Amino acid sequence: MANHRPRTIRRLLARQFIAATAIAGLLGPTMAGAATADDEQIPESSAWPSLKAEHFGDRPIRDGEAIIGLDAPYRAEDAAIVPIAITDKLSSDDERRIERLWLVIDNNPVPMSAEFEFGPAAASADIATRVRVNAYTHMRAIAETGDGQLYMTTRYVKASGGCSAPASKDPDAALANMGQIRLRELSGSDKPGRRIQMLTRHPNHTGLQMNQVTRLHVPEHYVNAIEINAGDRNVLSATMTFSLSENPSLRFSYQPVGSAPLTIAVRDTEENTFTAEYAAAP
Repeated sequence: MANHRPRTIRRLLARQFIAATAIAGLLGPTMAGAATADDEQIPESSAWPSLKAEHFGDRPIRDGEAIIGLDAPYRAEDAAIVPIAITDKLSSDDERRIERLWLVIDNNPVPMSAEFEFGPAAASADIATRVRVNAYTHMRAIAETGDGQLYMTTRYVKASGGCSAPASKDPDAALANMGQIRLRELSGSDKPGRRIQMLTRHPNHTGLQMNQVTRLHVPEHYVNAIEINAGDRNVLSATMTFSLSENPSLRFSYQPVGSAPLTIAVRDTEENTFTAEYAAAP
């Protein structure tokens, strides 16, 4: 995945608009789609062909419904906080293992929204988080297994304005609490390993939001990397964009390494690093 350094939002939006318009012109009126439960016709994504070419080249991407699950609301209640869950569907006796995941939100200003690379201490490729959705869009989870094969599952989400929605009502408090990391262990799963819910206090400014007092755009400032280890073994390395909601959350699974604690490092675009440690009970 490309390195997501802070870039000019207008330039990103312009490039995305030009690419989408060009492809739409080639496709013309033949925008067929799959019927939903409401019998609504979902148009094919005009952005996806160029996104696929940019990030995956000519690598074949297979139907991943049996490999990876993506749970997202068809109609989101809040475009700035859209809950999603990616599920590893491979059985424990399957020789394949999901080693990497990409989350693509076609119509967001930066569509390649997050990449997750799973280390030897990851119990599965299950991931849950909350994202911003800028316009009605296809959302994609793309998995790469250890044999180098790519698999994709897609959902369509109706939401708009999530990337420009105002941030916290109290920006001073948001900055004062920035970097606080909360961890708690979840129960009730029939899968191996231990499930952890992580919440990081961070405004995750997109650069598209407006200060309600000054009426000026708030500069982008967001979490762009998370590193999680169990002892000396990596659980998860993630890179992300401002597509993640304010106060980014992440749910993941890991295999403990003896009595070694779980260590977490969160970095943002201002080169701040925030750390936390979790000592799981036996």
